Amino acid sequence: MRFNNLLLPTMKELNFTIVQRKATPLVQLVVALVVGWAGMGVVKLVNAPAGTEYFAAFLGIIFFTLINTVASIANRSWLQYTLPSYGLYAVMVAVLFLSAKFLSGISIWDLWEYRMMLTSITLFYFIISTLVRAVRFILDMVEA
Repeated sequence: MRFNNLLLPTMKELNFTIVQRKATPLVQLVVALVVGWAGMGVVKLVNAPAGTEYFAAFLGIIFFTLINTVASIANRSWLQYTLPSYGLYAVMVAVLFLSAKFLSGISIWDLWEYRMMLTSITLFYFIISTLVRAVRFILDMVEA
């Protein structure tokens, strides 16, 4: 009997309480920064061409956007979760791009492809987070 309880998830886990407590936007930001900086470290370690640091920065940015939108469905409040996430996204992009500029010596404005990537990823993030909030609204209406 005790063994069965270990294998089956409890109702708390099904209600996303673990995600709500552990996967806060600030924790996601820190993990995304570590992913981006680790990628930049690998780029420097293998002596990749200049400007590749921005690609590593985008790995952290994409990681944040995906994890944040998936975790946002577990949170009921748009004002307490999604809105602060937008600010953290802007801070993360600035920090990662400044780090990439410092390491490569090349500005993002000189790299057309990376500017287009930033535009498309940012649009994706805002659109998908809005859609996820709409799904959450529908779930709340069904539960009520």
